[in-house]
Amino acid sequence: MSDSVMQAADIDAAARAAHLGGAREPLILRHEDAVEIVDRLRETHVDTTGHAFLLKLDTLIVRLGSKWEQKCELVFEHLKTGFERQYEEPNWCIGINGDAWLALLPTIGSRKGALAITEVWRELCGFFVGDMSAIEVPLYDVRAEDVDRFSIKKIDLKTWFDAPEDDGGPIKARGGAFHAAADAEGAEGAASAAKGHRPMMVAATVSSGGRNLKVASSVEPLFEMKKMAMIGHRLEGLVMENLDNTLLDRKALANLDWGLREQVDVVNVEQGLKLLRMRSPEQRKMLMVVPAAFSTFASNRARTKITQDVARASAEMGLKVLFEVRGLDGVPPHRVLEIVSMIKPFCMTAVGSVSADRKGIAALSKCGLSGVCVEYDGVKRDDEALKEHLGMLSAAAKASAGACMIQGFDNYRQMAIARLAGVTHASIKAAALISPRMAVGLAKTAAEGMRADD
Repeated sequence: MSDSVMQAADIDAAARAAHLGGAREPLILRHEDAVEIVDRLRETHVDTTGHAFLLKLDTLIVRLGSKWEQKCELVFEHLKTGFERQYEEPNWCIGINGDAWLALLPTIGSRKGALAITEVWRELCGFFVGDMSAIEVPLYDVRAEDVDRFSIKKIDLKTWFDAPEDDGGPIKARGGAFHAAADAEGAEGAASAAKGHRPMMVAATVSSGGRNLKVASSVEPLFEMKKMAMIGHRLEGLVMENLDNTLLDRKALANLDWGLREQVDVVNVEQGLKLLRMRSPEQRKMLMVVPAAFSTFASNRARTKITQDVARASAEMGLKVLFEVRGLDGVPPHRVLEIVSMIKPFCMTAVGSVSADRKGIAALSKCGLSGVCVEYDGVKRDDEALKEHLGMLSAAAKASAGACMIQGFDNYRQMAIARLAGVTHASIKAAALISPRMAVGLAKTAAEGMRADD
């Protein structure tokens, strides 16, 4: 046996030893498109349903020896061309870190996907170096852990029939209620959620003065931007007309009757806390951002209920609390300071939310706030224009209150640009992690799902 084959066998043995007992190992993405790669996994959920596969090329690299540098680009091009010849979008592949290859196969069964990538490996070896059937196939399943990090686990084809489950995996949602009233795509998406995902949204109806609104709540992942690390969740509510599911924008929310807005905020906090309790401690991270309108915090009844509920949940789950006071456009600074002083004893800190306007942001200076939160407007911009826009908001927020939080990005690429623009914290829409029509389907039927759980 040649030295290169012996080296390859040693690497293979070491890999098996590292995975003894089914442990996962971290994989840092050293790739300029790392955020987009993770975004792909998040959007399609392939990492939690057993349809994301990684081939480690170590043994092939050892076998090629000094030829690897010459053959490297050819190997990855061979993999890409062969894959795209056989599989169309949304199936996708990309080289990782110069020594691995990632393939996403959401359109075929999990086991069929593993067998297909095994065949890719055998064909690749046969083309470049000849028979390597004596070496175990270096095939791994992939899970996205952060914007620049995977965890991987060796796949044993003898036992690989579906997505593996472990204690740190997603909580399964009940499936029955999700199917009841969803449209065709919504039902399909909900069924997918029921197979392997914790509920992303829950909903309830609130009423006042003959007007009925639906509050669909989710927990948005919150990131500290300097390290691009997830540090917690933000309890976010989508508010819709109950009759036709028309979504209320920021202006429409600001114009709501204060009593109705109070109900919306209280229900959103209740539902957000319920969703957080459904997650494991590792999934909750360390912080929860609790948003409510200025008018809600100004109500003694609503403020007391929210602070008490949040304090109880904070103690139970070991989470720190950040209150976000919304709807501060036009509110006199002394009134903002008054309300912030009332809620400060119940939280780690507080931030104020205004529209994306320099004057409005500047008005929050000396109001007792630790930062300014601005809702992402969703306007389509190229990367440079987005960086310029976010840089303006970031500079104004830092000058006013010290930190800049952008709420509700659509994808991880926007967050990567925000980091370059100086934004300190950001959240990404939970609904952005699923298709828009699936989000509507889930929101329509979430209330029934919650009643089934009660």
